[in-house]
Amino acid sequence: MSRLPLEHGAAGIAERLVGGIAAAGVCLLVLWPFRLYGFDLVDEGTQLAQIARVASGERPYLDFETGYTPGYFAFEARLLGWGDGSIVALRTFGVLWQALLVGVLWASLCRWTGRGIATAVAALYVGFLLPVSLRSGAPFNIPYPGWLAAGAALLAQCIVTATPASRRSLRLASVAVCGVAAGLAFSVKPNAGLLTLAATSFALIEQWSPLRASDRVWGGCLRALAIVATGLLLAPGYGVGYGLALLAPLVLVAARIGPATAEGGPAFGELLALAVGFLGVVLPWFLPLVAVLGVDGVLRDVLLVGGGVVEAYLAPFAWPGLPTGVFAAGLFAARWSRSRPGRLPLVFVVTALLGALAAIPTGARLAAENLLLWLGPLLLVACGVGWDDADSQPRERAAAAFLAVFSLQLFPRPDLIHVAMGGPSLLLVLGLFCHRHAQRWRAAEAASAPWFGRLACVAIVILSLGRLGPALLPRLTQPTVDVGLGARAPVEVVAEHAPEYAWIAALRSEIERRSAPDEAIFTFPDIAGLAFLSGRPQPFHHLYFVPGRPDRAGEERTLGRLQEVAPALMVMCPPHVEAFAAAPAYFARLGEYAERAYAPVAEAGGCAVRVPRDG
Repeated sequence: MSRLPLEHGAAGIAERLVGGIAAAGVCLLVLWPFRLYGFDLVDEGTQLAQIARVASGERPYLDFETGYTPGYFAFEARLLGWGDGSIVALRTFGVLWQALLVGVLWASLCRWTGRGIATAVAALYVGFLLPVSLRSGAPFNIPYPGWLAAGAALLAQCIVTATPASRRSLRLASVAVCGVAAGLAFSVKPNAGLLTLAATSFALIEQWSPLRASDRVWGGCLRALAIVATGLLLAPGYGVGYGLALLAPLVLVAARIGPATAEGGPAFGELLALAVGFLGVVLPWFLPLVAVLGVDGVLRDVLLVGGGVVEAYLAPFAWPGLPTGVFAAGLFAARWSRSRPGRLPLVFVVTALLGALAAIPTGARLAAENLLLWLGPLLLVACGVGWDDADSQPRERAAAAFLAVFSLQLFPRPDLIHVAMGGPSLLLVLGLFCHRHAQRWRAAEAASAPWFGRLACVAIVILSLGRLGPALLPRLTQPTVDVGLGARAPVEVVAEHAPEYAWIAALRSEIERRSAPDEAIFTFPDIAGLAFLSGRPQPFHHLYFVPGRPDRAGEERTLGRLQEVAPALMVMCPPHVEAFAAAPAYFARLGEYAERAYAPVAEAGGCAVRVPRDG
């Protein structure tokens, strides 16, 4: 489905470098119009409120509750400072970072698969995993630590996939770099870092020597550990969907994984190099944190063991829709047609037509999102059952083994954003899988191979542009207006959607009119971003209120802090996100305190601005 991979010499390296820069540049051109477009008060606002507190000298975990590690806050706070307290630098970095990921993904795939597949895969990432909306803007603008972790994971996956096991010294150095990447991921998002570390270990098994008993033991232990740990993670009854989507593919991959070479290893040396790279990044900041918080505090607040985090954010894993079922049938039809590669074009066309028809009842967008959610599990199963093929490559098996573990980052919130945060690793495997089938087709000397392969890649690019078009074209052609969120968030939207931001602007104006810059405010349950927009301090340990996080003790702590601080005003809103839906009932005592001690003086968007009652 694409031309042959590029040569590995100087000319090939130069061509991949130029191509990667070009791919990054195209991505930048597509995403740049949305750099300062729209604002998400709940997710983006909460992140910004926490980052601003660190920038002002406060400490994560000690001064406010958070699930993210100090490296994330140190980096984002520096960006906020470079932007003079506004979101401009953060958002600019976000766009540049996504462009860099696209460039690395394109260059890596181009080396192994050729330009056609690399371009189609990069287009899929930008078009379907980085969606934009004329109403709300773009999720890639939100400074989620998962975006940073996605880059670290892709780096580790590419290195462990590309480095030949036969070159021992290079191999050890490369594995150590993978450990550094995992440490960097852990320093911004603990679960992503640990999964990157485990995924790299899992991928290494493929290239260990079957001739050494110690390597076989290490490999068996890692496979068993991955299966048991995943089973324990999902065991508390989180739904059959998680078992099918996350546990079953990992078990299949673990059961069918190598070792496939007699030149690698020894296993212990590689695991040691991986650990050294990881600990070299993590220990300098982690040990001082243990000294301050204690072991129990680190487990609870940093590693989020217990504390009701999973229960607070748990969402069911959506079942496959009909279009996803059609895609799965086409995927396995392609796998089973290996004896007749000439049938691949027919499988591709029939799958595309039936999938389009199946998507009509739900709509193309929802069908695509469901397919993207299940693409990883289906791809892993297809890769796993195909590993006995003569043309199955060790790099594909290593990349898929990495993905089988890293996909666990979807737990406990399997939504499009978390799919996107694992998107580069997922799409690397997709590209390698497509290349294997393209090689089989080409080997069969199918007359239609060249033109149909190019046509398939062009069709994917066109679909990706079609996904972007409804938002990108109006953004480029329609006038935009500033929505009045202030100097800290100089964002704009097309004029027809500006009224949807009026309530946020009105609340910000009320806060600034009724309080001084150094006077504290309190917001509930999911609008901490108002404190960021207005530049008011919010000196409370909890900035958002998901039922169970904080728990009852945390609610009591907040009530005590309210009486101690006596904020200049309180802003009480109805929940804006499903996870917060039960917050008013769960935190009823906070609501009672607001009614008793604060009087409403203004309202916007269903939110009440309250000031202290006389006496």
